[in-house]
Amino acid sequence: MKSLLLFVCSFLPVIVFGDRAKPNVVYILADDLGYGDLKSMNPEGKIKTPGSDQMAREGMVFTDAHSNSAVCTPTRYGVLTGRYAFRSRMKKGVLNGYSSYLIENGRMTVPSFLQNQGYHTAFIGKWHLGWDWAKNGEKIDYSKPVENGPKEKGFEYSYGHCGSLDMAPYVWVENGMPTAVPTKETGRTKKESKNGWWRKGPTSPDFDHEDVLPNLTRRAVKYVKEQVKNEKPFFLYLALPSPHTPVLPTPDFKGKSGLDSAYADFVTMTDDTVKQVLDALKEGGVDENTLFIFTSDNGCSPEADFAELEEQGHDPSFIYRGHKADIFEGG
Repeated sequence: MKSLLLFVCSFLPVIVFGDRAKPNVVYILADDLGYGDLKSMNPEGKIKTPGSDQMAREGMVFTDAHSNSAVCTPTRYGVLTGRYAFRSRMKKGVLNGYSSYLIENGRMTVPSFLQNQGYHTAFIGKWHLGWDWAKNGEKIDYSKPVENGPKEKGFEYSYGHCGSLDMAPYVWVENGMPTAVPTKETGRTKKESKNGWWRKGPTSPDFDHEDVLPNLTRRAVKYVKEQVKNEKPFFLYLALPSPHTPVLPTPDFKGKSGLDSAYADFVTMTDDTVKQVLDALKEGGVDENTLFIFTSDNGCSPEADFAELEEQGHDPSFIYRGHKADIFEGG
């Protein structure tokens, strides 16, 4: 397994194939995962992360790689284009769930480049780079395809959500088509759940916030198992919604992290996704010909409750100052 663990970085791989077999590429991007949240990066950390620990043992660890931003959207722009996000129309902040596309039409991206090299390309997870919802007057028509989304940016297969898991609308979009029309509005306030909140908005009947990470994990594992049967190399960009808010560890992960913290349990659950994808590659016999990258878009968010974690001896930023959205290295 050619494993690379980068915290925090945007990485554009340049691969010279020659006559060698083209390696598969799996890029897992966590959301708001702190440098110090993984045992492999922080020996003093208290959260159990066996999946990424395995990656670190078997691969390479980059400890001084940096993102081009301390928040979500610009990092993702950099990951897929290799450009600084300030060269796009967005000069600050992030997009929302209704924003138009950010990656310019016709611009080369990692997936479009790899597609030209004979790869099957797939995106699963959190997009947060904008697309154009179909409109019926001023309202969104969820029965029609979106435009200028992952397909137009180089992905042959795509399944995901428009933005962060706390951003409406809560609708799955597969290959450009919403999988269901919203039938209700959902939301949860901070009073109801300290860090398990999400903004109120339209929600499809097949969109369950608590099942989002398990759903994406199942689909990623399924994709890997399908692709290992083909001769064509593949590129999977798995953009996780975790451990960003809403912090929603499933019952089977509550208490599994070793800390009394929902955030810590969500980190362990996120780490398990990494392990499941690793296991699928090994079971398919392609792990030795796969470049596997795991990183985060930026540092840990204050929503994790640093004080609660530090009381238990865990610092999400490890030796670094700051957190998500800071100019300091912890961000």
